[in-house]
Amino acid sequence: MKILFSNLGYATGISGSLYHHVTRVYRHLYQAPAQQRRVLAQFRQIMEAEKPDLCCLVEVDRGSLHSGFFNQIKALQCAQYDTFDIADKYGEGSPFSRLPFHEGKSNGFLARAAYPFSRLYFRHGTKRLIYRIEMDTGLTVLFAHFSLKPVVRQNQFEEIAELVAGIGGEVIVLGDFNTLGGLGELDSLLAGGRLRLLNRRDEATFTFHQWQHTLDLCLYTPGLETRLDLSIIPQPFSDHAGLLVNID
Repeated sequence: MKILFSNLGYATGISGSLYHHVTRVYRHLYQAPAQQRRVLAQFRQIMEAEKPDLCCLVEVDRGSLHSGFFNQIKALQCAQYDTFDIADKYGEGSPFSRLPFHEGKSNGFLARAAYPFSRLYFRHGTKRLIYRIEMDTGLTVLFAHFSLKPVVRQNQFEEIAELVAGIGGEVIVLGDFNTLGGLGELDSLLAGGRLRLLNRRDEATFTFHQWQHTLDLCLYTPGLETRLDLSIIPQPFSDHAGLLVNID
């Protein structure tokens, strides 16, 4: 079984290079659907090459003014991935969802099978959506996009720990953890031994010019210790690399 996690960066096609950030900055204000399709075609190539059973996506647009009301996850949906969901990452009914630069900003997933799933929400922060997906093997997958604010991140980490503690079987947690202060931020989350870090601590997943950080992470419960393998997948259309988790 394979799980792919990706921060699509709203399919702007902006990599981590300073040149892209300077010359393509206008794409944060408006991104033509044709350009989004080109970016999504690049991501589709990764899907076709790796053939994941589940694709977990953050920073995906379900239709907003500056995306030309283009639903990116529906553009990725196909016969092989006919199960999908997309939802506002701020939470349904959040006042942030109605702001011009927040409307349509979402998380979502695509799957080869109709796995049971639910949408959960952090008590803290503005980005609140957590997806919980139950795989056929009894494995639970949680994924989210964590806060940029360090104090809020710690609160969200505590909430994730509570969620994992309440799940009886094995759990994988994926996300853009925004650990800009370093992976020491995870100490409180990993301290109890219920979760472990699969990433190599010296392998960056985010690039901005000369700065590199390990932000996109996979955590797992100890029962999965010998069953997991992680590959970092380059994504030239985003400043984030993708994560491919192989489960034996």
